[in-house]
Amino acid sequence: MPHHFHHPRDRDWQHRASCRGTDTEMFFSPDGERGNVRAQREHAAKQVCHNCPVLADCRAHALTATEAYGIWGGLSENERARLIRRTRLPARPRECGAPPDPLTWRIRTPRA
Repeated sequence: MPHHFHHPRDRDWQHRASCRGTDTEMFFSPDGERGNVRAQREHAAKQVCHNCPVLADCRAHALTATEAYGIWGGLSENERARLIRRTRLPARPRECGAPPDPLTWRIRTPRA
């Protein structure tokens, strides 16, 4: 279990969340939910998150704890996964100044 779960004060933000007392079904997809029904439910959940006073805390928790399901911090599972992938991917060689892939990089040498 992650260390931060052992300290109740680390989760005090949850007591101030706009979703507190809201039916959790709004934030978590039932099995088999797809298409417009899912999009509408997620939109409604994100509306609750929109002006939440602890949005940043909730989002940070979801990203740190890698919450696999539900709307957290105004982000769906797919949005969090994309954000995590984007922040973990190394920069392309041209962007960070590293040489290109040695398997595809041709070294041009002068001919004698």
